[in-house]
Amino acid sequence: MKKRLGKGLSALIDDVDNSINFDVEEQANLISIKKIHLANLQVRKKFNQESLEQLSKSIKNNGLVQPIILRKSKNNDDFELIAGERRLRATRILKLDKILSIVINVDDKKAFEIGLIENLQRDDLSPVEEAEGYKRLINEFSYTQEQLSEVVSKSRSHIANLLRILQLPEKVKKYILDGNLSLGHARCLVGYVGAVELAERIVKEGLSVRYVERLFHQKDLNINKENFDKKKTIKEKDADTSLLEKELSLKLGVKLTINDKNNKGNIKIEYRNIDQREKILNKLRRG
Repeated sequence: MKKRLGKGLSALIDDVDNSINFDVEEQANLISIKKIHLANLQVRKKFNQESLEQLSKSIKNNGLVQPIILRKSKNNDDFELIAGERRLRATRILKLDKILSIVINVDDKKAFEIGLIENLQRDDLSPVEEAEGYKRLINEFSYTQEQLSEVVSKSRSHIANLLRILQLPEKVKKYILDGNLSLGHARCLVGYVGAVELAERIVKEGLSVRYVERLFHQKDLNINKENFDKKKTIKEKDADTSLLEKELSLKLGVKLTINDKNNKGNIKIEYRNIDQREKILNKLRRG
């Protein structure tokens, strides 16, 4: 017999939004892990292996404190995971046969909603995963941003801003998924034609969000990486470096830039064609 839990997932998941209703088909029981499958409803795409190892040790020492949430598959012989993929993966690491589970009766819309909310409540998702979750709720389940705001307890502006980062190139989104770029960085890059190039520079040089914001305040959004470098060089260059730059440029007959900071840096030589490059190399070889 189905049992109504009343409003909310709070009886199953701590601190989860209390606006979702569902029926419990089975109270917490040990269910064979072999019978549990991942449906195409999971929001999280990337898992930190070290974090999973730590969770598996915790489960080994303390047991599984919170059951995972399942629903019966269409053939009723096995189960689909709704919430608790990290706990399931950690249990598999321990090579256990069964896992404590609660089976509920929900459709795809509610199942996806529950999985998304559980991850949001635990701050488990990257900005890209969170945004893709919102997009699926909008596209596949006809949610409005206002409805989303109520369900996930986030402001409409937060949801709108996150959805915008999905416009970023795939390479930039991968940086975000891997944790190399923060949400603050992503917001700076949205709408910028040189997003990939600047993202690479942010990762390589470890630029802070504040620094990147300052670059955009100083220049318009069409600024390219070379102009960023010029701005930084001009600001930090001392008189001796500027003089050396001029002397070398005159000697080689080309435009030359010295980027120097804390007695380290690089020298950039620009040439227009292969012939000019060969002339520069010959001069350098002759000293």
